[in-house]
Amino acid sequence: MAPSLSLSLALVIVLLSGKSTASLPSYSPSLTACPDTSLTRTFTATSQELNPFESDFIAARESSVIHQSWQSWLKNGSAIGYNTTAFSNFARVGLAFSGGGYRASQFGAGVISAIDARNATAVAAGTGGLLQVATYLGGLSGGSWLTAGLYMNDFPMVQDMVLGSQPGWSMQEDLLEPEGSAAIINTLQYYSALDQSVDAKAAAGFNVTIGDGWARALSYHFLSGTNLSNFFDTSSHGAGQLWSQIANADFFNNHQAPFPLVVLDTNGTFDLTTESIPLDLPVYEVSPFEFASFDPHISAAAELSHIGTSLFEGVPVDNASCVTGFDQAGFVIGTSSNIFAVSREDQLSLLSVDTTEIELLQSLLGEPIEALNPAEAVVSKWPNPFLGIASTTYSSNAELQLIDGGSNGENIPLNPLLVKAREVDVIVAVDGSADTNDNWPNGLSLLFSAERLSTILGDSHQQLPEVPSSTDDFVAQGLNLRPTFFGCNSTDTPLIIYLPNSPPVTGDAPFCNAPTIQSQFEVNETQTILDQTYFNTVAGFVPNANSPDPNWGRCLQCAAVDRSRFKVTPTIERSAFCTTCFTQYCYNPSNITSSSELPKRKLTYAGPASSSL
Repeated sequence: MAPSLSLSLALVIVLLSGKSTASLPSYSPSLTACPDTSLTRTFTATSQELNPFESDFIAARESSVIHQSWQSWLKNGSAIGYNTTAFSNFARVGLAFSGGGYRASQFGAGVISAIDARNATAVAAGTGGLLQVATYLGGLSGGSWLTAGLYMNDFPMVQDMVLGSQPGWSMQEDLLEPEGSAAIINTLQYYSALDQSVDAKAAAGFNVTIGDGWARALSYHFLSGTNLSNFFDTSSHGAGQLWSQIANADFFNNHQAPFPLVVLDTNGTFDLTTESIPLDLPVYEVSPFEFASFDPHISAAAELSHIGTSLFEGVPVDNASCVTGFDQAGFVIGTSSNIFAVSREDQLSLLSVDTTEIELLQSLLGEPIEALNPAEAVVSKWPNPFLGIASTTYSSNAELQLIDGGSNGENIPLNPLLVKAREVDVIVAVDGSADTNDNWPNGLSLLFSAERLSTILGDSHQQLPEVPSSTDDFVAQGLNLRPTFFGCNSTDTPLIIYLPNSPPVTGDAPFCNAPTIQSQFEVNETQTILDQTYFNTVAGFVPNANSPDPNWGRCLQCAAVDRSRFKVTPTIERSAFCTTCFTQYCYNPSNITSSSELPKRKLTYAGPASSSL
């Protein structure tokens, strides 16, 4: 649902009757002299190169932090049947957090809490430590909100970020109607501030859309500097916080967090049958250093700190006018979650909007957005850094029209983690999708990724291991209700640790499957969701029971470390304990499981009714 019609009209009337001319220049990019170094680089699908700063970060994190973190997590390895001193090189792990609005970001936060070695309870469960051994962390849409919350707030513990004194997450205020219609003055001030930020960017000569207003709204709720006491004041509320500034943070320079990647999709015609855009459209990624695409027909990257600069064939059009400040953190995650272009009526998307409601949002944000036709107004616009760099349709447009990173059906950001040059061995796929009528995942994202990888990305990306051939099979086998390892015995694909948002193993009523359109949560509601998702993440499952698996923490360790066996000559045999774990948790097409083995799982959402997003 869009904002309530009466409130939207009231706001439009007030905005149009007295629009402020003030501005917030910190959201506005600025011009500077261009650096002597190249702003773009190219490669090929079969000869990929990572950004040298990324390579340096990975090498330093793995040598100075990750190796010791493995030792801290596994100790001497005897609890899972190994001797960790025998592993000269450990498996490279990536974490992938799916889209799904607040539901996905809250589920992801619960998972982070359960795998964080700073959480003593998680350490005691055996799961705390996986975060510290991860090399990469990817997010899209709602998962990018979690990513921004972590990386723009100095990588705090989840409880501090979401519920504690650390400003950054303000879920008590509605995303589009803070304080609701009863406090129209505050809501007006909110939209007026969003409008001023967008106007400042437009005045600097950049095309703006609803995507910019959305970016600013998300900044209030997830970036640093905003809390309930200053929510409606004139603070910057995340304006001026740049994604490239992550590289300057102490926690990042000390290699205390995985390397972050956020996924964006190209706008395209939405297919009502597949409920996605075409798979052949380019997928982009944003790191602290680059805006890039490893899709074979793009195979190019641009320096993030100067993204927005007019380039042709990789060279600035005006060497005295390079852009800085375009990579606003809010704009990065706003683009990754920009679902406005995908107008749907099944309410599985973040916003179910029609043309009239889009026009109302345009009115709320005023000129120049109001003058755009709705199709132009809904995308997020990025100057194309790859203009003329290759003979493809996508590099011949002066502007990229980008949207939600899961719009092509790949709602888990596996794409950047499967880039061959990154050599990731294990991927933890955290799936908070709402594929079923009760807002649970059903494996659909894995199927879309498997298809795109096999048909388009064969040269550039690793393939997925075998997964069920349909969502019906996925659900019938109960794989959406419990953790599952895919590719346990594969030697040419990563091992996938699939962690779906799922009903409590205890049979309690679920609060963690709120509709994606739910745009506001009280503190006690968020606490309940975090508690429930944390418990499920540390619980594993026991077939035909409603109790947690006391061995799950060690089984998770088995899966995470398993690929390390192949980095030793001769290969280390899988331990007896881990073999037992894999029998229970691995997907085995020769030994099909059933959802009936997971009894008394309650599927219907037990939380409050959706708010009016």
